[in-house]
Amino acid sequence: MNQTQTNLSQVRQKEKVSLNDGLPKIDPRTVIEELKSHLYSDDNFKKLFSDAEDKKYRENFQLFDRDNDERINFTELQELLTSIGYVFDEQELSELYRELEDSEGQGIRSDALFILVSKKKREQDREEQLIEAFKSVDLENTGYIQSEYFKELLMTMGYRFTEDEADEYMKFIDPKNEGKFLYIDIVKKILK
Repeated sequence: MNQTQTNLSQVRQKEKVSLNDGLPKIDPRTVIEELKSHLYSDDNFKKLFSDAEDKKYRENFQLFDRDNDERINFTELQELLTSIGYVFDEQELSELYRELEDSEGQGIRSDALFILVSKKKREQDREEQLIEAFKSVDLENTGYIQSEYFKELLMTMGYRFTEDEADEYMKFIDPKNEGKFLYIDIVKKILK
């Protein structure tokens, strides 16, 4: 299987989602449990963040911990995440916050920040992988892929779609039947 086939296969298998994919719509409890198991192991924790990142996140946490109780509330968390370049959907962040909030309901501690940042990093990695997969079939390097060409790839490479399957998938890819699609938009739809 060549690189293009591999990349298209990855795009087609969006329904087969697992936590390892890093997609955002996974049950928050599952995400948190897996990340906790990785984070609280010193070896794994060191692999996820460089020393500079660790220092940056801890310092930023302290800046937003305005009452110095080693916890931040939901509003402070939103501001902190935005300040370090991570934007979460408010509903998703709210669910994660409730899962990570300390047992007294007084906010989250700095370790929870690392869990949230880890989750967002995994999502960004997955987005980059999908973009690279589409770039490999963007023959003109324009950010667009011709719909007919992409349909042909679906039917001839890797797991081969039938014509009916390809037509159905193309309704998702090019819903207005414009003849081409901007693949960054498709990546966002896939990761939604």
